[in-house]
Amino acid sequence: MVRRGQKKHLKRLPAPRHWPIKRKHGKFTTRPIPGPHPKENCLTLAIVLREILGYAENMREVKAILSSGQVKVDGRIRKDVRYPVGLMDVIEIEDAGEKYRLLPKLRGGFRLVKIDDAEAGIKLCRIEKKMMVSGGKLQMTLHDGRNIILPEGHKASDYTTLDTVKITIPDQEIAEIISLDTGVHALVTQGRNVGIEGRIVEIEKRYGTHASTVTLQDAEGNRLQTALDYVFVVGKDAPVVSLGSDGGTHE
Repeated sequence: MVRRGQKKHLKRLPAPRHWPIKRKHGKFTTRPIPGPHPKENCLTLAIVLREILGYAENMREVKAILSSGQVKVDGRIRKDVRYPVGLMDVIEIEDAGEKYRLLPKLRGGFRLVKIDDAEAGIKLCRIEKKMMVSGGKLQMTLHDGRNIILPEGHKASDYTTLDTVKITIPDQEIAEIISLDTGVHALVTQGRNVGIEGRIVEIEKRYGTHASTVTLQDAEGNRLQTALDYVFVVGKDAPVVSLGSDGGTHE
């Protein structure tokens, strides 16, 4: 039996439900290539440029924009229409002079929040796991697939799984560590409370998948509980990146 490798096409009907595409407008849509985000938690550049931002009306125009090198993701030029972009990624359209950050939307999916030049140079990444590599150095794997070696002078004990690191892009230099603790600001990235932002008031750790929970309080004083794995820390006293709102951003 001949193996053909990964499929290059994806039908619109079984595509992730949060994708902002017309299900019956054509048969196929763009399948994300293997990259920093899984298919269920990303959008392709084609969807961002055509369906969300409206810079293109068809795939030919999308390819023309990308081939000209106008689009950057996290500070690097990307030319593949199927390149996956996900949580906290910074998208820059050079000719338009516009920069956006991809954030979760209420009830699921993603929204683009417009940001300024200063904020476009930083990115928040959640630590997913840590491991020691050759030379006795600590390597951290972040939520977007990148691996960072802890620089000299940094204590390994200061970095814990599910903490957030603020890095510069595209240099990947660590600018700040924000620990997961009570009192910090966090964003819910999955589950039925996805897209809600608030201050952590309680953390309950238990054994078992999704058994550990976090209680957050939003700006209106409402409290909600979600799984610890669904929480993404975004700042200590206040969010260090613009979170915008569903009403004032692209959807």
